[in-house]
This record gives sequence, C-alpha cells and structure tokens, in this order.
Amino acid sequence: MIQRNLPANEGWAGSIVPATSTAPDADTFRPTHSIDATSDERTGVSMTCPCCGSAHSRYWMQVPDRVSEGDVSFDLVRCSSCKHTWISNPPTASQLSRYYGPEYHNAVGRTGETTPWRWQRALRAISRYKTGGSLLDIGCSSGGFLSYLKPFPWKLYGIEPDQATAARAHSISGGEITVSGVDDATFPPESFDVITCSDVLEHLPDPRAVFQKVALWLKPTGIFYVFVPNIGSWESRMFGSHWYGLDIPRHLHHFSFDSLKSVASLANLSPTQILTPPGCYLEQSCSVLLNDLSHAHNGNHNHIDLSGDLGVSWKILRKVVRLTIETPYAHLASGLSGSPSIQAIFSKSAATSAGIK
Repeated sequence: MIQRNLPANEGWAGSIVPATSTAPDADTFRPTHSIDATSDERTGVSMTCPCCGSAHSRYWMQVPDRVSEGDVSFDLVRCSSCKHTWISNPPTASQLSRYYGPEYHNAVGRTGETTPWRWQRALRAISRYKTGGSLLDIGCSSGGFLSYLKPFPWKLYGIEPDQATAARAHSISGGEITVSGVDDATFPPESFDVITCSDVLEHLPDPRAVFQKVALWLKPTGIFYVFVPNIGSWESRMFGSHWYGLDIPRHLHHFSFDSLKSVASLANLSPTQILTPPGCYLEQSCSVLLNDLSHAHNGNHNHIDLSGDLGVSWKILRKVVRLTIETPYAHLASGLSGSPSIQAIFSKSAATSAGIK
C-alpha cells in the first residue's frame, strides 16, 4: 500500500508529491473471516450497510476469485434497504495489493489514454454545471482524463497511489499529481470546483469516508462526478456471479441508485444528476461465463476472451452482433435505468460548506 506522509498544507508546491511505501506482508492469501460470520440467512448475524447505515443486510451470493484463479471465494452481502452490495470477507490491504500489479496499471492506463469518447461523456456532464476552475481526479491512473482536459480552462490535480503511474499522469497531463491513496491525501478545505471519480469508488474500502473527504475538499457549490458499475443493471441480474462488472475482489463495493444517494446524503451532498448512460458488458460477461463452463468441464481456466482478436470471421460476426443486438440493447437499457453503469453528479450547497468548516 502506498501512503503519503505530509503536513496538512503540503502537496501543492511540486508537480508530483512523493510518498513512502510499505511492503506487503508475506502471508498467503486467505479470507479475513469465515463465510458463517456474514449473514442473517446462515447465522442470524446482521451487518451494517456502509452506505445507508441500515442493519438489515443479508448474504447474497458467493463469487470465486477469477483474477488469481485460485480456490478462494468471496461472500457478497446486500443491504435490504438501499440494495448496496459489498464483500463481507475482503482481502486485507496487503493481500489486495497483489491484484494491482504493473500489468493491471498498464492495462487501465492504456484504456484511459485511448478511449476519448469516455472522457467526452464525462466532460459533457460536468460542463452543464462547471466549465473551468480547479479539478481533482481521484484515482487518475496514467492521466487519461486529465490529459483530455488540457485544452480546457482547468487547473488539474490527481490522486494516484502507484508511483510510476502517477509519474506518467504528470508527464502527459501537466497536472499536479499526489502519490497517495484517498485516505492519506491531504488538501486544504474548499480547494476544488470539481472532483471526479470514474470507475474508482468501487475499489475503495470506505465509500462513506470518501464522500466525507470530497465534501470537505469541494468549494461551495462545487460538484462531485461519480461513475461506477450498476449492481441493479439488467446484466447484473441476468448473469449473477458471472457479471463482468463484479470484478471480485478488486471491486469491494457495488452501488445502486439508492446506495449512492444514501452515502452522499450522509456527507450532505445532494444528487444533481443520476442516470445510467448507454453501455454494454454482454461480451465480457459471456467470456466470464464461458471461462467458468470451461473450467468446470476441463478443470482449468482457458481464459476465453470474446473481445480479443480471433480472426476475420469473428470480427465480422462481432460487428454484426454489436450493431444489431448490443447497440439497441444499450440504448433501451439506458432509457429504463438498466445500463451496467451509473453516472452521478452530487452538489455541495453553501449550507453544507458552513457545516463542515
């Protein structure tokens, strides 16, 4: 885990704020507690929802670790009130670091730097409320979004825990990048007009703490842009434990409309926009399902990748499927709030600002 040990007012003078690192412990991976301690259904034990605070949460399902392809499984618990879903037996911080190696950071960074349409969507949403000022991107990776914003009137900041990835983000965006996790980052109150968190919140262990920090860091009338997988999506219901958006155990939390609004409310942030934009994980979820069927039949993971290069015939077939099935499906699901992702903007009122000083 990378940590940043700086006084409260530091972090603004240099382009990249250095951090110290602690090596992960050497223990072999194991769940932090047993499955029998997680659910009303199995033991009568109830867990408090990290988003709305309800004590009415139940065991939902078990999902295997498909990232390391070991024999470990994780238990998902669902809040009966806001439908928030989370891993009840998550890896420790040092264990979780093993799922975020150089290959992962390179893949995420490469995707962020080569998908401008993704950032166009984010900027369009933000521009309805803010068109310039200071912007902090939480979990900025290699700076894809910050780089996209360079031609626009923004002063750019980022938080990224991986040192090499943070250096890349500074190199391509020119932004001031803090090498840190969100929990260790320190900025003066009311520093930012906009804070963004795209495909990151689900990776963080304490969503309530993140929203509280965001509320502290936002200027009066500032906004918080969030993009997360939608646990209430059609695809999540259709594929269950095979849904691509689960990405267990890297995704510790799985948000619904209600859980996002609940955790924002606890930080006195109000929803300004919340919707499910067009999107589709059907190919990826089918890959997960086929891999599991292959594993059950052959006893090993063949890692079938339906989005990979499987030849000209496959490319033609995939193009036809995308045009005739996936694209209409994505727009229909979006219109009925069933798309695989949630895009939300939360605002900070002047009253909120006065309350947290």
